[in-house]
Amino acid sequence: MLAFEDVDGRHPAQPWEHEELTRVLDALVTLNDTLTPSPIPPGSVPTAGDVFAKNILGWRRLQQAEAATLARLDAWTGRHLAELAALEATASEAVAGDTLLHADIREDNLLLTPEAVWVVDWPHACVGAAWVDVVAFAPSVAMQGGPAPEAILKYHPAARQADPDAITAAIVSLAGFFTYQSLLPPPPGLPTLRQFQATQGDVARAWSAERLGWK
Repeated sequence: MLAFEDVDGRHPAQPWEHEELTRVLDALVTLNDTLTPSPIPPGSVPTAGDVFAKNILGWRRLQQAEAATLARLDAWTGRHLAELAALEATASEAVAGDTLLHADIREDNLLLTPEAVWVVDWPHACVGAAWVDVVAFAPSVAMQGGPAPEAILKYHPAARQADPDAITAAIVSLAGFFTYQSLLPPPPGLPTLRQFQATQGDVARAWSAERLGWK
């Protein structure tokens, strides 16, 4: 265990408050600017492309799932599973970049002090496109009473400047990850995790459908 500093802060209020969310979004922009290019030696952490290729492949895993699992999917997913899996396969290239990313930003990984926003708990750090963190953050914001994901995305300069198709591929992939994970048995000691993932999956699928125009 490594102890760096005792931060005298608190998690953001839930549901999200506008002023606190704005502080966090501003901090994420500053964080991306500071960590681009990545300040750590190449190879110290995985690339976002590797992470998506190896771990964020829920739609393709669902294509191989048993009938009992597939029966639990919502109707929209059932209609579009093959198309979602194909789009998911493009995400590893879409998320390439040179920014050091946290890759798991949620309210419980944030601490607010009067002077700063601290981003803590970095075991999933990777290097990729600067907009990946805000894309992954957005479903949890909506789930916890904040604005819709598209509004969060538009706040971030790197997201506004990025290829929309690349961002859509990442959103679809994250929707698949949350959907697949939510159908697994709960891990020991974390009985609420699957419902947490299921709710984010609901948001991410609706966001995917909105961006793709798929009914």
